[in-house]
Amino acid sequence: MTLLIDADDTLWENIVVFNAVNQAYLDWLLPGSTLAEMQSKLDAHQIEMISIHGYGRETFEKSLLAGVERFGGRTPSTEDVQRINELVAPLRWDTLDLLDDVPETLEQLAQRQQLLLVTKGDPVEQSLKVERSGLARLFEAVEILPTKSPDEYATLIDDHSLDPTSTWMVGNSPRSDIAPALEVGLNAVFIPHAQTWSHEHAEISAHPRLLQLALFRELLEHF
Repeated sequence: MTLLIDADDTLWENIVVFNAVNQAYLDWLLPGSTLAEMQSKLDAHQIEMISIHGYGRETFEKSLLAGVERFGGRTPSTEDVQRINELVAPLRWDTLDLLDDVPETLEQLAQRQQLLLVTKGDPVEQSLKVERSGLARLFEAVEILPTKSPDEYATLIDDHSLDPTSTWMVGNSPRSDIAPALEVGLNAVFIPHAQTWSHEHAEISAHPRLLQLALFRELLEHF
């Protein structure tokens, strides 16, 4: 059996870091505004930038800079550029917070099953996270995809000669981890994260090849 395991918000915290940066950005640009009030506008703006520049910290930083004009009503100054550069410092991933029970669970799973880490985003940035996590040794391969589409999952199946009937995609994102994996015939394990990014939301229904768990360590009860 093979487990394809997502990284951001499945193995380590990601969205909480972005949300903290977004709130600090609002505190600076629009004092008194809350992330709850501005979340949909910020998300739409950032997704627009991703469609042009792709995923990653640099795109996020560009979105914050462009937001100075869109939300703050002024042309960004040199001081604005410097301040935003300071705000995104946590996204350089000098520290990485693993989610509860992740190392111990992976240690045991690696003794039982074939594990592949499957993430998406900027290759340099995601590679840095994988290195900082200390988890790469537990995976037979690390795949960093531009996005997670059915076509990319199909290519992954071919590249690693996987049997879809005995391969499971494990992740927190209905849009990127669950729906496309099921579409190409894989099984899927949905482990929700409390703060999953709105762009990753999607409707998922009961499915014979879908398992939903509350905690990462519960994988040991099934695999």
